[in-house]
Amino acid sequence: MSFDNLFRQLVDIQYQADKILKSKIIEEQAIEDFVSYSENLKSRLLSIELNEELATHVTDIEAIDPKLNPKPPIITTILGALSFGFATKRYRNKKRQEYFRENLLASKNQFAFVDTLLKES
Repeated sequence: MSFDNLFRQLVDIQYQADKILKSKIIEEQAIEDFVSYSENLKSRLLSIELNEELATHVTDIEAIDPKLNPKPPIITTILGALSFGFATKRYRNKKRQEYFRENLLASKNQFAFVDTLLKES
């Protein structure tokens, strides 16, 4: 893999993260595609012999769980039972969206940092 191609992929993954973050509702399929692409890019980055600092930053990029199913607090569970599951479903959807947005932004920033470190070395 050439370094030009590697830099293009680092810019592309940041663009993909921005594209997903701009959407009003983040779809599970978009997260799965992003996770697959980021894992592929991470393995390519680790396959070339990087210095230890870069390798550490690449391995620190955490994968996002597209199947996340947060456990609601007891009060939400009770309200969910009273509202035929509406409160529980709403809570889970809200928490999933928050989780996706936080972790996408963190991944984007970590890939941007790796890109900067690669350009400096």
